[in-house]
Amino acid sequence: MIQKIMDINIQEKLDQLFGSYKAEWLKKDIFKFFTEPYYFTILKSNYPGVLQGGRGTGKTTVLRGLSYLGQYEILNSDIKKFDKNNFIGIYYRANTNHVRAFCGKGLDENEWKAIFEHYFNLIICWEMLHFLEWHKTIKSDDEDLSKYACQLIASSLHLNAHINNFKELLNLVETAMYEFQAEINNIADGNMPKLSMAGVPIEIVAQQTQKLRQFKNKVYYLLIDEYENFTDYQQECVNTLIKHVPESYTIKIGVREMGWRIKTTHNKMESLNDPADYKLTNIEEFFTDAQTADRFEEFASNVCNLRLRKLINDGNEEYDIRKSLVSISIEEEAEKLNVKKTSLYKSFVEIESKNKMDLNIHPLYKYLIAYWAEIHNEPLKDVIDNYVNNQDDWNQRYNNYKYSLLFKLNKGKYLKISKYYAGWNTFVKLANGNIRYLMALVNQSYNLHIENGNDVKDSVSVEHQTIAAKNVGWKNLTELEGSCMIGLQLTQLVQSLGTIFKRLAKDGNKTAPEINQFDFDGEISDRSREMLNLGIMNLALVRMPSNKLSGMKSLKDFQYQLHPIFAPYFDYSFRKKRKMTLTDAEFLGCIDTPNETVARMLLRRDVSEEEVNSVPTQLTLFDLNNFENNND
Repeated sequence: MIQKIMDINIQEKLDQLFGSYKAEWLKKDIFKFFTEPYYFTILKSNYPGVLQGGRGTGKTTVLRGLSYLGQYEILNSDIKKFDKNNFIGIYYRANTNHVRAFCGKGLDENEWKAIFEHYFNLIICWEMLHFLEWHKTIKSDDEDLSKYACQLIASSLHLNAHINNFKELLNLVETAMYEFQAEINNIADGNMPKLSMAGVPIEIVAQQTQKLRQFKNKVYYLLIDEYENFTDYQQECVNTLIKHVPESYTIKIGVREMGWRIKTTHNKMESLNDPADYKLTNIEEFFTDAQTADRFEEFASNVCNLRLRKLINDGNEEYDIRKSLVSISIEEEAEKLNVKKTSLYKSFVEIESKNKMDLNIHPLYKYLIAYWAEIHNEPLKDVIDNYVNNQDDWNQRYNNYKYSLLFKLNKGKYLKISKYYAGWNTFVKLANGNIRYLMALVNQSYNLHIENGNDVKDSVSVEHQTIAAKNVGWKNLTELEGSCMIGLQLTQLVQSLGTIFKRLAKDGNKTAPEINQFDFDGEISDRSREMLNLGIMNLALVRMPSNKLSGMKSLKDFQYQLHPIFAPYFDYSFRKKRKMTLTDAEFLGCIDTPNETVARMLLRRDVSEEEVNSVPTQLTLFDLNNFENNND
């Protein structure tokens, strides 16, 4: 007999396990729940690597998992297992507050390059030396750096070389690092420090580390997170190090898509290319490619099951998130959406009755036949006869259209649920390779499930899953405004495109079903390019190649869609199906003149003027939410 869990503590625990989407929030617990993704082994090589993905794709978790602290925790704090690794991971996050201090103040960019490179040397060398100290606290018999090695490292950083041991070196570098940070804002007053050469001190520390008996042949991995926070010239500085990494260390970066803005080195004729200079791992592509899509599903289920078993805390290793998030078939959903109450279904049944027929097909199939007759202005009886004589063709048509018909069943009604988004596989597709989004969907679903008096071990209803999906889409839409300098424009773009896709799904009778992507006709303006790039970088948009053979050399080689996470909020299909073509003016009109542009685009796609005017084409975020919820 399963005991009902009603205590509010279960929700607090749920939020701790699933609500802490960011690696930073989990702190030390990040490694308790670490689940190794398929591409993890790709990063365990001495070759430079680039881990690319949007917010929430797990870049930070993976890079921290490669760090020496991460590896130690993942290996259950077993130093013997840890020492079998052939690498030492040094994690560094590009802090916007720090890196943006290296500009202006009367100095030109070339001067700042030299200053930043010295700072980078200081902070990375200190982290590398701090690792040596950490390791010695666990293995007290570690060999220390020699006096000569310590003096050599200090000299390479232009520090006082009159030191005698490792402890003095560590204190010297730490003090120099903080003094340098404190003086950076006064550098325009002539307080120019002595500067070290880019990468040289880092290489010396790595080489001297390899001479120690406990670290023979071990390579340092410099794990640089949030690479997009670096300014353009700072990316150029680190690019130069990546291009010319020595054998003693390598560099792996985590960066948002479109965040690696500069690919050249200090030599403008020299650029970094995959795979000649680094190995690129695009997380979304890795997890959403048709040939490897099951990788994300399995990875995500492992992540969620690990947390849910911790939540239930009964040692039930058989508990599976796939079974807990129940799904619903298209035909079952049609009945829940009251297909039998629609006028089209009733007209079909009426003709069946008059002609004493019983076609023995699902109500949604009957709805399709009546719908087909209506949009083609044909007598329903003639279309039914056509079905009887051409059932194979009609079966194919039904399979092609039945999902899209679900959006039309409550046409003209604005209900809290007018389309269901439920089931583990649906959530996986809504997340689109983003583990943070997937965890948010699960977290919201279980919170609603528990709030309504259900046991955490029971299956979550399709209603609670759907409301959760809408809430997550809404939350991400509202957060767009603060995502970047033009976040308000991105928000308006998503609203406009979401409204278009929604109206086409509900009211587009003569358009192809499931239109939810777009590409461009004609030239793309600089402003549109900026919007596309920032939209992709901030997960408002996703892109995919229009043609895998095109080479993807320009923005026109891609087609775009709103991130699938927004689909439940607006009520349209998340499935990657069909596209519409926009002009540059229409794209920008979605931002600048949304009412007029949305109406014009819908009319051009044969949505009737009556349907276009049946709901405001542009609403404030809160208006749209209230409008739908108040029309249940």
